[in-house]
Amino acid sequence: MTHVSDIQTLLDQRLKATGWQIAQTVVLGLLAACLALFGQVCLARARPIFPFIDQNYEAWQGGYTLVLTMIGIVWVVAMLQKISFFQDCLERLRSQRRLDEQYALRAEQAEQARLEKLAAKEAREAESTRPSRVNRNARSNKFDY
Repeated sequence: MTHVSDIQTLLDQRLKATGWQIAQTVVLGLLAACLALFGQVCLARARPIFPFIDQNYEAWQGGYTLVLTMIGIVWVVAMLQKISFFQDCLERLRSQRRLDEQYALRAEQAEQARLEKLAAKEAREAESTRPSRVNRNARSNKFDY
């Protein structure tokens, strides 16, 4: 049974780690959104200071938006992957618990069958200690009358 508990412990640890990874990914996404807004404001404020940004401000803003969109897509894909892995861990844990219940039920049934066989064997041994009947068809001795 230690093997079963080891598997469940491993799955519990993996489930907990995946939950923390999802939380960290959400926090990183929120930080990235805050930084995106801050970056947009900084880009608008840098426009009058740097002439190369002022000349191509629409291109800079378009590039910044494109990069933010790509980062957002990567973040969504990472979240989907983490959630999928979390659901997979949950399903594995559920099936492992079902297997453990099934193994426990089978072990209990095997123990009951073993006890029944042992009781039947003891009953047969108790019957065999009784004196057996004399076989009437046995060969007679010389002096049987």
